[in-house]
Amino acid sequence: MIDVNIDDFYHDIAVTLLSLYQQFPQKVSLYIEDICGPDDADEFGLHSPRHLSCIGALMWLHDEGFIRYTDIVKQESAEECTLTGKAFKKLAFPKVEANRQSVSSIEKQQSTLVYQLHQAVKEQSSIDVRDLIEAHFLS
Repeated sequence: MIDVNIDDFYHDIAVTLLSLYQQFPQKVSLYIEDICGPDDADEFGLHSPRHLSCIGALMWLHDEGFIRYTDIVKQESAEECTLTGKAFKKLAFPKVEANRQSVSSIEKQQSTLVYQLHQAVKEQSSIDVRDLIEAHFLS
């Protein structure tokens, strides 16, 4: 597939947001290997392209105002990392139709982006992850 790097980008964004949401509002050390898997450094100790792409996804989230961190240390972790209010609102608040008077708490939960992203990652559906990221973070 020609867009594997883009699918990895969307996956890294989803996993990062879900991880930070679960720990919100704490500032945490977010390890790159926890997002994209183990790194296969070369004989010179340089990180793999996959690992570096994951760092790029974190930097993109930061530049777009969805996460905060103080520094990326040795290309291994983002220190004091947390969601911004902008990202938290996108993830946590349900998109419920305004004209519906009574909506159950289960329906509210299932209509949140964090729930939908969690399901897509759990089911390993790169198409669903792509659709959700594009609809909520690239529009």
